[in-house]
Amino acid sequence: MIQNKIVQHNISDHFPLSDQKGTNRNAINLSLTRQLAKKKQPLTSDKLVRIVAQHHRFLASGGAGGKWKTILLKGLVFGIYDGGEGSKGKQAIFEYAHILSDCFFNDLALPFSNWCGVFADRLNASGIELSHSLLTDASLVAANFSSARLCNADFSRADLRGVDFRNADCAGVDFENCDLRGADFRGARLPNARFPGANLTEVKY
Repeated sequence: MIQNKIVQHNISDHFPLSDQKGTNRNAINLSLTRQLAKKKQPLTSDKLVRIVAQHHRFLASGGAGGKWKTILLKGLVFGIYDGGEGSKGKQAIFEYAHILSDCFFNDLALPFSNWCGVFADRLNASGIELSHSLLTDASLVAANFSSARLCNADFSRADLRGVDFRNADCAGVDFENCDLRGADFRGARLPNARFPGANLTEVKY
């Protein structure tokens, strides 16, 4: 009698490096990060339209292709864009911005944009293009990134509890030290993504 073998897979087989510790983050004050962003006036839809138009001009004039660096200053992380200097328009910067769920980002193209420290719980961003963007230390609880293109974005230390990543392209994304409890990755692409130190309790995949 031939018995069927049950093959058990570790969660790290699906989420690369999730069995490894992330880098020390004790110097970063996430509580202060949240307070700073929440005190800002929420982004309006009219302002978003202008930001997107300026960002597209920035990319079209040579703004794409740069690399992100971060600096730590008094417990807060800030993004620095190195290279890819556009001659027109203005790069989209949502750093420490306050974004409400009624400000829709669905299907927008915002690659190479800065979202460091943003407070955007329940963000509506299905189908968004955020490749090569910086989203470290962001609060994005229950955000919708379904079918989004997030290739090579950096979400390090972001609060991503309950986020919808279904069918998203997460190739090369950095999820180091992220809180991903209850996040949904069903159908998502994860080649070369990394998850050291990530909390993957009750994650769906």
